[in-house]
Amino acid sequence: MKPIVSIAFVTVYGLVVRLLFGFLGDLMNIMGVAFLILMPLIIGFLTIILLPKSKKPGQSTAFFLPFLTSGAILIITILLQIEGAICWIIIFPIFAILSGFGGLIAHGIRKKRAEKDEIENYDDWAKPDSLKISVLILIPLVFGALEGERTLSRKEMVITKEMIIPASPAQVWKAIGNINEIAAAEKHFSFSGMMGFPRHTKTTLDSLAVGGKRKAYYEKGLYFDETISKCDPEKLLTLDIKTDPKNIPPEVMDEHILIGGKHVDILQDNYKLQQLPDGSTRLSLSSHFFINTPLNWYAGIWASYLMSDILSEELNVIKTRAVNLNK
Repeated sequence: MKPIVSIAFVTVYGLVVRLLFGFLGDLMNIMGVAFLILMPLIIGFLTIILLPKSKKPGQSTAFFLPFLTSGAILIITILLQIEGAICWIIIFPIFAILSGFGGLIAHGIRKKRAEKDEIENYDDWAKPDSLKISVLILIPLVFGALEGERTLSRKEMVITKEMIIPASPAQVWKAIGNINEIAAAEKHFSFSGMMGFPRHTKTTLDSLAVGGKRKAYYEKGLYFDETISKCDPEKLLTLDIKTDPKNIPPEVMDEHILIGGKHVDILQDNYKLQQLPDGSTRLSLSSHFFINTPLNWYAGIWASYLMSDILSEELNVIKTRAVNLNK
């Protein structure tokens, strides 16, 4: 196969497997080892192994050429709304790198065949090697059916951000309890917002006391129901968060990162205030949540970064409100 034909063929294969994982979602988990690890390895392997024997790609080409196949799958699934952009932005780096390793494996096999003069017609699908390729392309589906949700592993995390606010604890406390509508001027650059995560728009609160109900609204119809479980005025505020994924519009976020779903959920937020000697206030905001994937080490990196960004944005709003109370 010519390089462009190889990439096109493997891209179609990747799309078909993605559709099958979605169609058989009750049987196969797309957030599993089969799709997240085996699939990119095989995509990279096929991209290189199917190149014509006249092509002799070096190691760099063998590693980076599968990036094109991965990128093609990314673009098409987003355009066809098979996959959300946010989910792909998160998973693409590791997906592409694994496909590169798959390409290197294929490069090693091609090299050994060339050295042993066994490379003749290996790319001809009418030859016996085509049976090996046929078995190879079925591996993600077979493993996915056997895997199910067995490789998912729940991991609870707590991310904390803090900020020194030139205002008294009383002013900061008042700002926490009166977020209400958030004006455009109060919003700062947000990496999570740039990626497409809904941004905070307003918060309603019926009572700033234990048992009080707070509702935080975000763009695209996303909201969180929060209940105050601890309240020590001007010192501590703890909110237990409950999210029903059925109430989140499907266009808000991809099902694989749906808050309240089986892969991620926010459990609790904590505000802690400490008065400093100069009269200012150290405000820390912590979020307690869980992730549930087979790659928690990788998902945790993204979760930490994105949650830190979201918490920083929230602290900036409170700071702006508290400081303005002095004016």
